[in-house]
Amino acid sequence: MATLVIAVAIGIWLGSSPDAAVERPSPTLKKQIELVLEQDPAPVSESRIGTGVNPLPSTESFQGVAALKKPVPSLELSATPVSANKDGQAQKDKKNSEQEFQSIPHGAGLSKTKNLTSPIDLSTASRTDNGADDSQTISLQKTRAPAVSPQTIPWESIQIRSGDSLVGIFKRLNLNVAEAIRISKLPQATPLISLRTGPYLKIQRDGEALLTLQYQPNTRTILRIEAQEVGFVAKIVERTFESTQREITAEITDSLYRSARRAGIPEPVIYRIARIFQWELDFGRDIKPGDMLTVIYEERSLDGQKVGNGPILAARLENDGIIRQAIRYVNADGDAAYYTPDGKSLQRAFLRSPVAGRQVTSGFSYNRLHPILKVRRPHLGVDYGAPRGTPIVATADGKVIRASRKGGYGKTIILRHGQDYRTLYAHLSRYAKGVRKGKWVKKGQIIGYVGSTGLSTGPHLHYEIHVAGKARNPESFRLPRAASVGRKEKAGYLEHAKVWVSRLDQAHRRA
Repeated sequence: MATLVIAVAIGIWLGSSPDAAVERPSPTLKKQIELVLEQDPAPVSESRIGTGVNPLPSTESFQGVAALKKPVPSLELSATPVSANKDGQAQKDKKNSEQEFQSIPHGAGLSKTKNLTSPIDLSTASRTDNGADDSQTISLQKTRAPAVSPQTIPWESIQIRSGDSLVGIFKRLNLNVAEAIRISKLPQATPLISLRTGPYLKIQRDGEALLTLQYQPNTRTILRIEAQEVGFVAKIVERTFESTQREITAEITDSLYRSARRAGIPEPVIYRIARIFQWELDFGRDIKPGDMLTVIYEERSLDGQKVGNGPILAARLENDGIIRQAIRYVNADGDAAYYTPDGKSLQRAFLRSPVAGRQVTSGFSYNRLHPILKVRRPHLGVDYGAPRGTPIVATADGKVIRASRKGGYGKTIILRHGQDYRTLYAHLSRYAKGVRKGKWVKKGQIIGYVGSTGLSTGPHLHYEIHVAGKARNPESFRLPRAASVGRKEKAGYLEHAKVWVSRLDQAHRRA
């Protein structure tokens, strides 16, 4: 009977206490249960607690449900459980625990509230009140700051000083010097080894970290260094020129050069005109007052500023009543040349002169009085007067068969062009880099520089042409003409030439 009475009493007690269990939970655990219910979107009646207790009764009969109606933080960490009679100490521990974790970023992946001891490992933690594993775990994931977008970072323009190096610039800007060393070792970053002074460097950065670097080693290219996940990546960017076509007509009143300059034709363009028509007339003797020159050429600019001149597209020279016209044409192989309107080449296999725009100071002769030896002897070439150091170019494609001293010629270069042709260049001050016996050179390539070595009274170039072993006068010998427009391309060229001839005529009439 006594046992029955005790069982009934326990049943009544259990019925009046919905949160009772074999072991009454601490206030801390009770609070955790409330928080779990607060976070669970399911209705309270559907919630279950994994402790073996029957589903919770309705909110009306649950004494502690009033706490659920109070707003609670979305992230709350409680202290280590303590006994129920030490609520004040529990609250104090809870406060200390919260302060310890103020450094954890908001939203760092904390999915459930659980009792923790300090400090916490930023991996994962799983702990219950009594130290046993529980299905409710804390997942703390280390968040990574989003990458800074270069589009939102302003550019800093850096003035490169004399003697500056990339490491020195990084030190001056409080950037990571180790990054400067890594960048310098990139294969494509060789332009950074020797910096040119001026405003040619700009950067984007995030504090001490470099995001992007741009360096302009010349007007045509930009070196771009970007920080990526794999490290720094370098690439060379070819700048795109803005091309405009200019038309200028000049009336010849004295020399071609002076008249063209007064009309506004750039000096390099004048020299190109002389090269184009060099086989058609002698500019020193044939040009007369009243002649007319019309030229259409490209002018190139970058960022709205002129940086140079492109090719001559078409030219018209009216000399003593005779009209000569030159049309630039790029063939199927990508080679550009100048032709007459009917497709004949204006170029020869050889250039007329190895020194641009220079006058002959001593001509070809079989009986010339030598200025030093004072004896009459053949002068089997022509002399071009020019300052020391003036570049000398090969007059045709050929192979270097001599690049050394040759008696009274001093420093000499001899080129072989095919089987029958040889050219000789004497009295040089020095040879161009890479020019030596056995090397091949192209027409127009610089092979040496004017000097006065050997038997010479002053700086000049002595130039000879030999055909089948016999010296020929470079001024009068008619060298073979380059090929005309090919048969397959002839029809297309004629249509191309009509357009440019029409433009030349219109420009000439407007003048």
